Amino acid sequence: MLEQIKTLEGLAGFPSGAFIPTVAVAAGQDEDTILAVHRAVSKKFVKAVLVGDEEVIKRIVHERELDPDDLPIEHCKTPAEAATKAVSLVRSGEADILMKGLVRSDDYLKAILNKNTGLLDKGELLSHMAVVGIPQYPRLLLITDAAIIPLPSLEQKLKMISYAVQVAAAMGVENPKVALVSASEAVSPKVASSVETAVLATMGHRKQIPHAIVDGPLALDVALSPEHCTKKGLESEICGDADVLLFPNIESANTFYKCCTIFAGAKMAGVVMGTRSPVVLTSRADTEDSKFYSIALAARMAIKQREA
Repeated sequence: MLEQIKTLEGLAGFPSGAFIPTVAVAAGQDEDTILAVHRAVSKKFVKAVLVGDEEVIKRIVHERELDPDDLPIEHCKTPAEAATKAVSLVRSGEADILMKGLVRSDDYLKAILNKNTGLLDKGELLSHMAVVGIPQYPRLLLITDAAIIPLPSLEQKLKMISYAVQVAAAMGVENPKVALVSASEAVSPKVASSVETAVLATMGHRKQIPHAIVDGPLALDVALSPEHCTKKGLESEICGDADVLLFPNIESANTFYKCCTIFAGAKMAGVVMGTRSPVVLTSRADTEDSKFYSIALAARMAIKQREA
């Protein structure tokens, strides 16, 4: 059984002899991405291929005095072409992880979602799962969805919970505690998300959601602080002990995500779920550290997938 990983640094610790997946970077001519990938390759938990503008990639590799043998290149003229090529490498099995480089998100997602050549399996849902390391919280926290689904339906939330279970398992967390976040613990017809949340909580209590402890609606303070639970007189298996925060919409999830980094000094990792292989979707604002930890998380998902 995998020991629970409680820090982002722990994500990058792999046992010797483990399967080493290959990451294909779409439009790899981005300096922070190249540095993060090289760092991961140097730690020997991934191999890499940079798909993109060969001249620019070689210049960055030379200027940063990196070993070019660690970073093989497949030349593509445009970022959109690079996204398509990188997806094809993953789809064919030549690579195990897809990563976004200097390509627009719509071109990147277009390549992933292509019905004939993409990576989305039938019946699956494209959703983002972030892993957050907050100095004030005793372990890693999973949040969803801060990047892709604007207003998840009840059915989509069920799928998102199943994805959270998968990511948690790759981090050594069995039966994660999933807090269904709302403005308060009251169920109100005037707050549609609270009604959906109550349905999901009932399903969780009746063991209709496997491998997870699900409860809500829960305000954020109740989900994360035992003291607030005590003050409010609430009883829940999750009170102050959440592993996963499932937000009602992208606005609340994205706001929490960014507040954690700006005000709490949090570090992040993230993967896209629903694809046949792990996908890393980072933004231009993400740091080299965030990209490195995202590669580590995706590598763990790829290893878990291979073991299954």
